[in-house]
Amino acid sequence: MTEQQPLDLAFEAALRGDHDKSEQILRTCEQNDARVIFNLGWHELRHGNLSKGLSMLDAGRFINVYGSPPIEGEIWRNQDLNGKTLMLRCEGGMGDEMLQVRWVKEFEEMGANVIVSCHTTLKEFFASNGMTCINTDCEHVMHYDYWLPAKSVAPLLGYEHDTLSGKPYLKAKGKRDLYAKSGTLKVGVKWAGNPQFEHQQYRKFDPDYLISLHERPELTMYSLQRDENMIDGLPFADLRDQMKTWSDTAEIVSGLDLVISSCTSIIHLAGALGVEAWVLAPVMPYYTWAKPEPKTPWYDSVRVFRQKTFGEWDEPFAEMRKELDKRCKALKAA
Repeated sequence: MTEQQPLDLAFEAALRGDHDKSEQILRTCEQNDARVIFNLGWHELRHGNLSKGLSMLDAGRFINVYGSPPIEGEIWRNQDLNGKTLMLRCEGGMGDEMLQVRWVKEFEEMGANVIVSCHTTLKEFFASNGMTCINTDCEHVMHYDYWLPAKSVAPLLGYEHDTLSGKPYLKAKGKRDLYAKSGTLKVGVKWAGNPQFEHQQYRKFDPDYLISLHERPELTMYSLQRDENMIDGLPFADLRDQMKTWSDTAEIVSGLDLVISSCTSIIHLAGALGVEAWVLAPVMPYYTWAKPEPKTPWYDSVRVFRQKTFGEWDEPFAEMRKELDKRCKALKAA
């Protein structure tokens, strides 16, 4: 049997929820190793050091585990933007891109003409929010004075957890009129994300944890699951056919009282819209939920329920159901 390498041991410790042990192992490794810097960046985030943590995650760009490949042109590093064109290059999944367009208004206030490079399916939704958008495959034909990899913006702007705004910054065209039982909370649920996401196996749980909530008479429920991990014959409304575009989905989410989901793009959409949302985060949470608190500075409307042990979801769902009990009691008392 071969001896395990320190990085593997650190990962296993983090996966068990022993984050302090994981960090301790990483601190004994070669500190110039990009893999070590990247993983320690996550630990800095859990300690609340936003700019330092995100700057360290940038080391992942050199080992192809973070962000997107570079493009032609000069990266913005605090140059004067008055009258200049800045390309904000969105990176990662759909949820990442929805998180990253929060920076557009700030750069416009600095005098920039901002072009958002994003996934084609998000282009229309972002454009409806007043943004100038292009598909990522059109970057090479655009003129811009500077560009920015969007995952690196927060430290460039000097943000920390206590200065980051969690206020909503996206709007839907309207609120979808969804059928609901009188006097009930309208709750949208999603139990799985894109299976191509590298850590999908860690955030996945039994869909029945959410589906079984339909038994509560205080709730009218809706499935927000689309494309993957579909379940036919749900005991509540399946909205997959109504979510043809992100604008459609935004209108649906805006019409809900609460969204409950694993770590998916729906949570980021709800947070950006200011809709109350509860995320079930795995024991190794995504960087937006790394700080071990029930709230996240990224979105005022999002609450985090945390898995404590890998593979065991009973505890965070029990905590979530207690919070749901409070909501339902308050509804009855109103």
